[in-house]
Amino acid sequence: MLVLDTLVAQIKPQHPLKWVIDQPTNADIDHLLKEAMEESRFDPLRLRMGMLEALRATPPRAKLVCYRCHLAKILAIVEDGTEVPLEEWGRIFQAFGNYKIPYRILWFANPTPRLMPAEGKPTPGDICGGYAYPCQPETIVIYRKEEASRVLVHELLHAACTDDMAKPEPIREALTETWAELFLIAVRARGHPRTAARLWAIQAQRIADQEAVLVERGVRGSEDFCWRYLVARRLVLDALRIPLPRPSEGSPINSLAFTDPEA
Repeated sequence: MLVLDTLVAQIKPQHPLKWVIDQPTNADIDHLLKEAMEESRFDPLRLRMGMLEALRATPPRAKLVCYRCHLAKILAIVEDGTEVPLEEWGRIFQAFGNYKIPYRILWFANPTPRLMPAEGKPTPGDICGGYAYPCQPETIVIYRKEEASRVLVHELLHAACTDDMAKPEPIREALTETWAELFLIAVRARGHPRTAARLWAIQAQRIADQEAVLVERGVRGSEDFCWRYLVARRLVLDALRIPLPRPSEGSPINSLAFTDPEA
């Protein structure tokens, strides 16, 4: 697959980034609190606030950790047993390279999974896990533990000014999400095209299976919020001449995690 092979060739393994344990500045803390408490259409379940409350609980049910390298700074509220995936995130930042200023990541590692609702169409609360603003590297927010690396890539693409603002938002999101999934597989392939092909086969099946379930539930176009992420990927892949397999037979997929855990 030419597109994926090209990405794999371009994202070559490098020496691991040197991360240091850091202390958040007052400005960092103010920013973290603001993003935790601010209303967001992408986080109607207030998963960010849930992690802040866990941090403030007596005794605390979560802790705040901070890491820094020359490309990024990470502030993360995590439960015991949850580690910041510094090695993989380091490879992601290296693939993106230097930007205007270091990226600042706010990770509220809420364990709430993405699950298909019992009936009807998924809403933002069922599927969203982060947000960022075009060309603003200092505010990249991730608020789920599940598939945080995929969300990181998606939001970095926004923050790094890759959006074509002439296109409507649903199309921009479909493009960003599809490229994020291809990009993450290229990072995880570590320079090996065969590994990338194997991982993509798993992910392509995931895309086809989720699409089949959602179309059956009536998700047809951009008026349905989840279409832009979980159905419109096919449009982007078709344009890239990347085919999808037939949906799997048997019980429908229940997870709304965009990426397969094995990919």
